[in-house]
Amino acid sequence: MMALAAAVPVSAQEATEQSGGGAVESAASPNNDIIVTAQRRSESLSKVPVSVSALTAEMLQERNISSEQDLAAVVPGLIVKSGQNSNQISFTLRGQTLDPFSGSSPAVLTYINEAPQSAGNTSTAFFDFSSVQVLKGPQGTLFGRNATGGAILYETTKPGDVYGGYLTVKGGERNYIQVQGAIDLPLSDALKVRLAADYNKQDGYIRNAKTGSTLGDTDALSGRITVVFEPSSGFKNTIVAQYSDFGGTEGAGGLYSYHACGETNNGYTLTSTLDCVYGLNSPFAPTLGDGPEGDGTWPGAVPGYLAWQQQHPYEVWLSYDLPHKAHAAFVTNTTEVELGDSLTLKNIFNYADAFARTPGILSGSPFGSLNLYNRTGLGNGPPGGEEFSTNALSNELQLQGTSGALEYIVGAFYSWSKKREYIPVIVGSELPTPLADIAYNYHQRSESKAVFAQLTYALTDQLKVSAGGRYTWETAGLDQIRGSLFNLNGDTPLKQKAKLHDPSWTFNLQYQIDSNNMVYFAQRGSFRAGGFNGAVVPFNNTNFFDNENTYDFELGYKFAGSLGDVRTRLNIALYRQYVKHAQHSIYALVNGNPAAFTVNVPEKRIQGVEFDGNFNIAPWLEFGFSGAYTDAKFTKNIVDLSSATGVAGLTIPFDTYTDAPKWAGSVYTVVGLPIPEELGELKWRTDVFGQTKTYFSNNEGSITPRTQLPGYVTVDMRLSWDKISGSNFSVAAYVKNLFDKLYYNSGYVEGASGGFNTAIWGEPQTFGAEVTYRF
Repeated sequence: MMALAAAVPVSAQEATEQSGGGAVESAASPNNDIIVTAQRRSESLSKVPVSVSALTAEMLQERNISSEQDLAAVVPGLIVKSGQNSNQISFTLRGQTLDPFSGSSPAVLTYINEAPQSAGNTSTAFFDFSSVQVLKGPQGTLFGRNATGGAILYETTKPGDVYGGYLTVKGGERNYIQVQGAIDLPLSDALKVRLAADYNKQDGYIRNAKTGSTLGDTDALSGRITVVFEPSSGFKNTIVAQYSDFGGTEGAGGLYSYHACGETNNGYTLTSTLDCVYGLNSPFAPTLGDGPEGDGTWPGAVPGYLAWQQQHPYEVWLSYDLPHKAHAAFVTNTTEVELGDSLTLKNIFNYADAFARTPGILSGSPFGSLNLYNRTGLGNGPPGGEEFSTNALSNELQLQGTSGALEYIVGAFYSWSKKREYIPVIVGSELPTPLADIAYNYHQRSESKAVFAQLTYALTDQLKVSAGGRYTWETAGLDQIRGSLFNLNGDTPLKQKAKLHDPSWTFNLQYQIDSNNMVYFAQRGSFRAGGFNGAVVPFNNTNFFDNENTYDFELGYKFAGSLGDVRTRLNIALYRQYVKHAQHSIYALVNGNPAAFTVNVPEKRIQGVEFDGNFNIAPWLEFGFSGAYTDAKFTKNIVDLSSATGVAGLTIPFDTYTDAPKWAGSVYTVVGLPIPEELGELKWRTDVFGQTKTYFSNNEGSITPRTQLPGYVTVDMRLSWDKISGSNFSVAAYVKNLFDKLYYNSGYVEGASGGFNTAIWGEPQTFGAEVTYRF
């Protein structure tokens, strides 16, 4: 399994130091092991029979992890991909991914303080976390609905018992400035408060050649308050409230490939709107296509621009810039009541509100073949943008306890959400009369109810067996509202509704060979709820897609101890996972025009091995490695679209697997440099991460060719000086992508809808420094 594969020295794992210098909450067991909550209770990482990567606050700082994208290099096998821009991100684990505009729920869920969070189409305010845990494989029993690939658990830092805090200031290239701090205020023995805030601003590394502006700028301000009320040893209430405001710009991808007008691929006629409208033989010449650099024209038309794009990485030519505007807020309330020496009642409530406006020129080019604004209807011209707003609440009630050799947890879960999505689309925006000027405008509604239980029984001192189950009832709804392509003038929303249900389960055996060695076997099953795609024609429920079901088998080994005088951790997991009725989005040509669908692909299989190790070779030297091998493919890959499209015999194969590099891995070293102890601690860390090629289309052999991204290797370094001369100051200097490797973060497939594909470059070489004061 992936545990601390790319983390920091074992000595740093002895405790999670809360960023407030006066407050240190132990996160380690007596044998210096990390404590995780992968099974909704505190357990030693080396003893928990599931696949987990755990990062403490200190590890996050030492690895310069300040965003979701940074997690990918820490946890090989985790893919953090951007969508149409740098702010729309999603996670992939063990080949379980989320297709853009599919209407599906994420396969990898995020939790903050054990409460599920709804995607807000903006980056997370990534600050003042006491830990981040990445759980791999289906998590349907204890971590709720839809987690067919895994879950990512963020834990915000809670107030300590004494007054204290910290302030960190970072600076670097591209006008980077980040100021982050927190303070603990223990108002009494029963009432403790923590205030935390973060300001993060930096210019993007992609440049709009037309305007001279940068794209992918960050400009975020966040604040959080945590209040812990513990009037007695048997009662504890924790409230966490956070608000974040996001500005900056969208980081746009550049043109990566396109379909030539009239092109076919293995007998499939390709969508080729971009080249047919803006190509060398454009029917709208000289207004569009070949011409001077300008809106809708370029020397050499589409092939000329692609050649320019390939020669100018980190640069695009867009008709206008892409401002980003978003906000997000949440409140979690956790109440714990001890009903006896071995029985605890726990309630977790969460409310979240989010909004984002994200403009886009989806072709990544001067050609307005697919832009996100309207001239008519609800739109008001460029830069326009999609609008996403979400209101969601959830509540989970748990009863945890022990009885002799039995540990158990039983509970009930409820969630409700309402999302509005407005997606304007204009095709041929430079023409006096565009080829299309439409909008999708709809509400998605979801209600989920579930009951669950999981039992763990110690058959002997060394052998434990666990079994758990969950049953979920879902109600999915979609309302096409005024202005939508499917309800242009209707005062009454066009409503759809479906009721869905399915089980999830967990079974595992773990055998503690001795205090250092453990083996386990796990078998789990889960599902991802079906629903409706609001951007697909709703009549006769053509836009409905069914539940996705999955089950897996995992065999793992963990070692935590010493090999001679070397403190060592080794972890390995082998797994095989099957997914039936997999949810994917697809476009097909119907009467010469692309039409969208969300389909259930019959079956796919993912298998692989994940491993890591770290070794404290000497007090001044640590070495570690990690890796993930993934073999993913569609085993029953033919999707029949004949009934949905009315085109007899129309089938499309799913022949490539997205977001699943065959190999991904990292190695690191941490060297303690020799300085007198009274001067502090000086460390030099080097991290090397690499992965093999990936695809960003499932249909490379048919309707969307040329979507392969090459593999790459990057090197990061960091030099830190902690507790300078015994003071409360620490400083560090770092470089990301030391050798300035040109690589792609992710690709965005639009080949079947617009005749082109784009890709976003990864961050180039970047230098920075930071200073931290703890008090």
